[in-house]
Amino acid sequence: MRFADRLLAGLAVLVLALARWSTATVGTMTPAAPRPCLVVPPLTLPTVVRQGVLASGETLAALVRRLGLSPSEMLPWLAAVRAQIDPRALPVGLVAEAVFDVHGEVKVLRLTPDWRSTVVVERSGATLVGRHEERPVEREVVVVRGTVQSSLFDAIAAAGEGDTLAVALADLFQWDIDFHREVRSGDSFAILVERIRSAGRTVGYGPVMAASYDNRGKRFTAVRYAFAGDRPSYYDERGRPLRKQFLRAPLKFSRVTSRFSLARMHPILGVRLPHWGVDYGAPVGTPVMVTADGVVTFTGRRGGGGNTVEVRHPGGYVTAYLHLSRFGQGVHPGVRVEQGQVVGYVGATGLATGPHLDYRITQNGKHLNPLSIGRDPAPSLPRSEEHRFAAWAQQVLPLLQAAGPLAAGRVAALQAASPAPFHG
Repeated sequence: MRFADRLLAGLAVLVLALARWSTATVGTMTPAAPRPCLVVPPLTLPTVVRQGVLASGETLAALVRRLGLSPSEMLPWLAAVRAQIDPRALPVGLVAEAVFDVHGEVKVLRLTPDWRSTVVVERSGATLVGRHEERPVEREVVVVRGTVQSSLFDAIAAAGEGDTLAVALADLFQWDIDFHREVRSGDSFAILVERIRSAGRTVGYGPVMAASYDNRGKRFTAVRYAFAGDRPSYYDERGRPLRKQFLRAPLKFSRVTSRFSLARMHPILGVRLPHWGVDYGAPVGTPVMVTADGVVTFTGRRGGGGNTVEVRHPGGYVTAYLHLSRFGQGVHPGVRVEQGQVVGYVGATGLATGPHLDYRITQNGKHLNPLSIGRDPAPSLPRSEEHRFAAWAQQVLPLLQAAGPLAAGRVAALQAASPAPFHG
């Protein structure tokens, strides 16, 4: 055989051998894993968020207009909001937020009236869907202590707390301490209260459970207590009610601009006339509280007194609130009102040189000086409750000695023994 033939034969044998090896190994080889497909997430289009705060006297329509909603698109959004919350009851300071897409169309409207929840109205296709979202909060029971240097508000702020706690403390002791005139540098206080926090800041407080205030060397105490299904009230350490028949004043914070007088020079008429009430200067819109439980007998405009509310109380007393800008919601003749309930708002209607409240009291038709009455206490605790009240007071009053949060175990024990819920 020639060399060329032998070479060809050898190559043929090699090809056959390689073919057999390839066939034998194909069945044993693991197939290569498929290469993963590249997943590209959809592009998120940018949005524009605008925020605003409801001002005093401003309507919700005016607020959302400030956020950028046109008059035509505003109507369905306001209708959706009304299905979730009464726009007439929105508080000053409410935070509103509108979210717009890249085309300038409103997608979401959020209203936060308080720390408890947020009202959300969201576009879903061609419809608007509303809902309430509960806001996540943290609760802790704390003792807040402080010393007054310039004012109660400054002292509360120095203790790291908000103005609402100062108002709550002043409300407790309003019958015994005139916080307009009797607060002195060196006064001290302690408050046992539930503090509510959200997103790292304090947003509210529960009812004060116990408190003390030292004013010019005299100590006042308050303990919250309820019995027989009645609403909670406050008593001192001996079980005597703090609440008196009348509030000291129908405004929380104001100033006396004119006192009760039999011959005051009228600022408009220029003649001496009796002034049967006490004038309190305050901004327009300041809430006016009824000073005692009673029944509304008159609401309307009355001569130089302008918009007036009159309330009849037990014992032949009648209180009157003059020069109001408007009346409280639901306040009309025949309605029963409770001490501290808002019956109107400060104004300058009638014969008035500026915004103020003229507050008057009569008993059996005789005019009385409002600054000299109201010292009669509310009903005392029943004797059957005295022992139970004393046991509760002995639990909470000693806690006022040390500032700071209470341990979880102590809080649980208080919750179990509390005669009234202390959640805000």
